[in-house]
Amino acid sequence: MKARFVCKMSDARLVRNAIDRNEGKLHEYIVERTIYLSKEKFIHFRSHLLDDNDELINYRKEMYVDENKVWHVLMFCSMIADIMILVYSDGEDYAKYVSIISNGGEKVEPRFTTSKRYTRKRENKCRRTTATK
Repeated sequence: MKARFVCKMSDARLVRNAIDRNEGKLHEYIVERTIYLSKEKFIHFRSHLLDDNDELINYRKEMYVDENKVWHVLMFCSMIADIMILVYSDGEDYAKYVSIISNGGEKVEPRFTTSKRYTRKRENKCRRTTATK
C-alpha cells in the first residue's frame, strides 16, 4: 500500500492539511506493529507528534526501510477514532514522518474486533431521499 508521508509536523490536523495539498512524499509501506491507545492518549499523541514517545523508543528497530525502499512503520489508533496514524521515526524518539489513513468514518473497533457483539448488522434508521431526473 502507498501513503503520503510528511516530515516534522506537530499536529495531526497540520498533517492532514499537508496531505490534502499533496505535500510530502508518496511511499509504499508495511505496518509492522499496531499500537492501540486509549482515547486520552490518542488525542494527546495526535496533538503532540514532535514530543518524545515511549512506543517509538521501544519499537524503534521495527521501523526501517528495506532494500526495495518499502517503509516499515508503526500504526497508532484508538478504538473510538476513525483515523489511523502511520509513523516512521527514522531513528528518532518522535514521529518524524507521519501519514494519516482515514477509516471511511467507521470506528476501528467494529471493523477489527473479533467479538460477537458486532456480528449483527445494524439497520440504518436515516431516510435520505434524492430527486432523480
